[in-house]
Amino acid sequence: MSFIRYKKFGKQEYAYEISAVWDKKTKSPKQKSRYMGVVIDKQKKIFERRAHKKNAERLILDYGDSFVIQKFLDQTGFWKLLHNIFGSETQTLQALITYRLSCGSAMVYAKPWFEGSYAQIQYPQANLSSQRISEFFKRLSDESMQQNFFREYIPTLSNGDSGIIIDGTSLPNQIHIPLTAWGLHGEEIDKQARFLLVVDEKSKSPLYFRTLPGNIVDISTLTNTIMELKQFGIKKAFAFLDAGFFSELNIREMYEEEMNFLTRLPGSRILYKDLVATHAQSLESGPNIIRMGKRVLFVKQVEVDLFEKKAFAYLVLDPKRKGREVDRLIVQNDDEKEKNAEEIEYFLKTRGLMILISSCEIEKAEVVQTYYLRQTVEMMFGFSKDDLGLLPLRVHSEAGLHGFLFMQFLTLIAFTQLKKKLGVKHTVEDLLVQMRNLKCKVYPSDVIVGELTKKQKQFVEKLCIIMPKVSGI
Repeated sequence: MSFIRYKKFGKQEYAYEISAVWDKKTKSPKQKSRYMGVVIDKQKKIFERRAHKKNAERLILDYGDSFVIQKFLDQTGFWKLLHNIFGSETQTLQALITYRLSCGSAMVYAKPWFEGSYAQIQYPQANLSSQRISEFFKRLSDESMQQNFFREYIPTLSNGDSGIIIDGTSLPNQIHIPLTAWGLHGEEIDKQARFLLVVDEKSKSPLYFRTLPGNIVDISTLTNTIMELKQFGIKKAFAFLDAGFFSELNIREMYEEEMNFLTRLPGSRILYKDLVATHAQSLESGPNIIRMGKRVLFVKQVEVDLFEKKAFAYLVLDPKRKGREVDRLIVQNDDEKEKNAEEIEYFLKTRGLMILISSCEIEKAEVVQTYYLRQTVEMMFGFSKDDLGLLPLRVHSEAGLHGFLFMQFLTLIAFTQLKKKLGVKHTVEDLLVQMRNLKCKVYPSDVIVGELTKKQKQFVEKLCIIMPKVSGI
């Protein structure tokens, strides 16, 4: 059953065919409207559907940034991997990753960005309204979906026995969920969640992550992290750890799992003080000199007993750093007049000194550079917070937070792939800002791309991407 409904706008009258249909979802009748055209003769029911003028310009959009991201991540296989895991949800995820790479702004601005970007043509099934994004993050928090991703992704980076770097960072927030708890943030107590990141040592790429309550300290997270990594094929990796992970339980666990490690020995440990008392005085000698470029260090290797297991300690002295710290110590002591002679003697021995502990023997000339691989994780945290807008957190549920951090982790993978391809001379931000200035004009059947600048040409050549002059829709 149908009938004609007429609507008048200005001087023009339009006709619509109204039909009754049954909605299976709501189990109720609804009306369906079909546009018939401009009314020519109402009595004879003659209508004219006037087509738009051929090739009339519809839109001018930001083109270069979203196009480059899509083509590059197609080349690396990352987009294909996401499609294999997320299926019909992939386009929304791709659009969000593109948005975070391009802008790094709050999710509330994702829809306006999308409406002005070529991404709306690349990902027509994506819905970036605030409500839909919140619902999407909750779906993205599904543990089985995340495990399926890691099961497919981790083998592309690691063969199961390569090195891994583990570290955690605080995510201060005021979200009222169990994950948000009071914890130490720098030198202050703050409400926070914890974000634990695992990086593959060989590729320098994000490998795995965990989200933890803010009152869980790093020292108690290592065992479960190792157990979870084993589920994805990481069995005998070499772990590079900060001093925050040093504990008897963690050390015994790594020996039991036959996982070699290199970590910094905390200054509060008895072993640290014993090594200082025995070896610090003889550290600055010829046989211990190690050159790292223009930098000179003193490194001494000592075999030690570590919780009844054989290990190797490396006393590393930086003479330049020692000079700065001794100078600062003497000035402060003159001002405070608090430290006694014995304390000053100990402080003088430990200025500019760090002690590294390894389960296996490492060449003295390589141990410092090997430990500084840890800085890769610090760089990742910096990228996440500074370049990709990780903070402040703006979600309102635990599921939303899990989903958001998973999306952020995926964005970090894409970011590091771009950064490695660009090399040290260019930043991802420079690439995307330059490419965003490349616009396109959208017509009913074609997208016409603007002319490339010299710098834009250099970027696309660097990424091995061919920019089209005309694209279909």
